[in-house]
Amino acid sequence: MNTNEAVPVRTGSRGEVPEGAEELAVSRIRSALRHVAKPVLSARITLAMSADPAVAFPAAAHATIDVNGRIVRAAGAGQTMHEAIGRMADRVRVQLDRTVHARRSLASRRLPVQVT
Repeated sequence: MNTNEAVPVRTGSRGEVPEGAEELAVSRIRSALRHVAKPVLSARITLAMSADPAVAFPAAAHATIDVNGRIVRAAGAGQTMHEAIGRMADRVRVQLDRTVHARRSLASRRLPVQVT
């Protein structure tokens, strides 16, 4: 088992979030975290459902993940909570991928130290 699978994912919700949405969001985040080599220190998901009928995308999902001290945030909005969670999970994957590539890129740019 990957150590990142054991990280507790805290959840919170505002408004009338559909039943089972929190479990779906946790599942999608855990799936994204399986591919992270660095230790995940914490993860938090917030789901919100607007009661205002004038809002175009009433469902919102936000994730904040601490990957070895680097904070990764992603959000998604949609007409349904399922759609918002899917968009948030996709963005989490992109942000995690960028974080890994940014670290590699910085490491490759370092100039070797010359000792005289």
